[in-house]
Amino acid sequence: MVLSISFFSCMFPSQEPLYAPAPIRRRRATSPYVFLVLGILAFAICIAYIGVGVTRILNGALSARTAIAAAQISIADTDFSEASENLTVAHDGLVHAQSGAAMISFVSYFPWLGQRYDAGVAVLNATEKTVDVLKEAMTIAVDIYAVVEEARATLAWQDPARADQPLHDMPPAVKAELFTRLANALPDLRTMQVKLALAEDDIARFHELPVSGNLASLITPFEEILTKLKSGVDFLVPFAGITRELAGIDGDRQFLLMFMNDTELRPTGGFLGTYGLVVIRGGDMKSLTTDDTYAVDALVMNNPSYVVTSPTPIAKYLEQPIWYFRDGTWSPDFPSGARDTIALLRQEIAASGQPVPDIHGAIGITTTFFKDLLRFLGPITVDGKTYTADNVVDTLEYQVEIAFEQQGVTRADRKDIVGHLTNEILDQVLELPPSRLEDVFALLERSFAKKELAMWMREDDTQAVLDDAGWSQRVTNENAVDTLMVIDANMASLKSDPVVHRTIDYSITPSGAGYQATVAITYDHQGSFDWKTSRYRTYTRVFVPEGSGLLSVEGSLANDAIRNPQRLPGEVITESEFGLTSFGTFTSVEPGQKQTLTFTYTVPSAVVTAIQNGTYTLRVLKQMGADAYDLLLDLDFNKSVRKAAPSEDVSAWGDDTYTLRTELDENKEIRVDF
Repeated sequence: MVLSISFFSCMFPSQEPLYAPAPIRRRRATSPYVFLVLGILAFAICIAYIGVGVTRILNGALSARTAIAAAQISIADTDFSEASENLTVAHDGLVHAQSGAAMISFVSYFPWLGQRYDAGVAVLNATEKTVDVLKEAMTIAVDIYAVVEEARATLAWQDPARADQPLHDMPPAVKAELFTRLANALPDLRTMQVKLALAEDDIARFHELPVSGNLASLITPFEEILTKLKSGVDFLVPFAGITRELAGIDGDRQFLLMFMNDTELRPTGGFLGTYGLVVIRGGDMKSLTTDDTYAVDALVMNNPSYVVTSPTPIAKYLEQPIWYFRDGTWSPDFPSGARDTIALLRQEIAASGQPVPDIHGAIGITTTFFKDLLRFLGPITVDGKTYTADNVVDTLEYQVEIAFEQQGVTRADRKDIVGHLTNEILDQVLELPPSRLEDVFALLERSFAKKELAMWMREDDTQAVLDDAGWSQRVTNENAVDTLMVIDANMASLKSDPVVHRTIDYSITPSGAGYQATVAITYDHQGSFDWKTSRYRTYTRVFVPEGSGLLSVEGSLANDAIRNPQRLPGEVITESEFGLTSFGTFTSVEPGQKQTLTFTYTVPSAVVTAIQNGTYTLRVLKQMGADAYDLLLDLDFNKSVRKAAPSEDVSAWGDDTYTLRTELDENKEIRVDF
């Protein structure tokens, strides 16, 4: 009414007011307590609103995390219906959490709350990528497993007793199709790998923000899920990349199995006393034969047409001028060692007049890997003997060195037991349920990392996949300015390596305008003279950056205590290989004694320049087949160390040196910033 009157008075002005104005009154001041109450009320409402959003985030995220874990198990158990339900729950939980994040997005503008909000968003982003990957994984699994289900349905129709036919007994066409689908899944697997890497970046972002310990602890189970999933995908990508060649999808593929005895250490991984040849076609193993390497060497032992010159140390310290198949594992680079070994095998067979095998690749297997497999599978009984992780090495060694004669087994057949055991292990691995495959992948990945297992393929594209994955155990000087690798070659020391404890000390000290480095290898022989242990004779090579200049060697011997009682020093051979420089010499140590072999050399200018420019990197490469050696680093740069990874002990901070004591159980990378 008032509004209408005011409007018309404006349209038709009058001299007389239509109503008398009310008297003006002075307003009373509002109490400050009112504003306080209103502020508290607004704050409470805001907190409540934020609390609703946070609750949605937490409840949704926890629901998604639980469902993701359940989906992983369901996929591993090939229960794809349940996996689909779990992924739906995970998706719904994620949507619920994201709605909560959207409700309170305004808190990102506040310093303290904003950092915690960003941390929560990082986790939700990682969760979203993980759910996407699991959906893709299920799609691939459904596609591959459909081959097995269809085959079992057909077999059950033919014979109901074959409804649960094990995979290794499936028809060859089924195996071929299964491996073909896995190979074809490679592009999708690579996409999954990228998403999981981005998810890990999200989690890293979370940890960079100042979140409370309680919140961080809530993330730990999800991190474990993510790590496990990424590890599985990281394994499947290279495996799918080599499947076509490894499974012989395009035709017969023959591979050399190099059973390298790491109790008698050689540069490639161990002495090659036994070998195998396996032929695979369409994912089906057509044949597997094993034999004694000495049996092949015997074909040309007195054959004047076979003349292959041994590497100098083999000729000198083994007194063997002719290079035989059994000693092919001389290179510390597995691809090189595999090619050398295959070439020697083919040359010996050719010289004997027998058909020469066409070999497409090699698989290097150490005795340590055998132990790990048996620890995973449990005891296995073959030919009346039970093999376990604890006894397999000694039992096999005793069988092929001593017991075979007592059992009436010929020397030519004494190593057949290795083939029988290998066949039984393969059968048990192939009979594992799908839910155990993840554990198999983890075992293989760990074995590759610890250099207990290696592969080489003749086909270039397949070999490139192996190199990228680190499965070929290739020696390179990439990604670091400084490199160190110590390589031992057991030169007729029987099976003494397990009782010879090694310590590698590496130091750098300023010298003039540059630096000099010292590598000291201490051999502590903790064994005694018996049927498998003797004095330790080793030809040791130290690989360092190319251009390093040798200054001195201490502890070198011309030969062992019997052949060199005066302990005269031996010669040192300097070579260039793999983009590195190597210094090689012989030494020996008696049971119950210690011997230290020390190399001192100048480091090349590239290392000096890197230190001057503020960043030093070092790669310490483990020898394939070697035990985990003690590694001691004492690096004096004459420059204040700002940070390092791995970090020093806190007590060592604040000076010019970097010190570290660790185990060389796999390749190590060190970075120091100044």
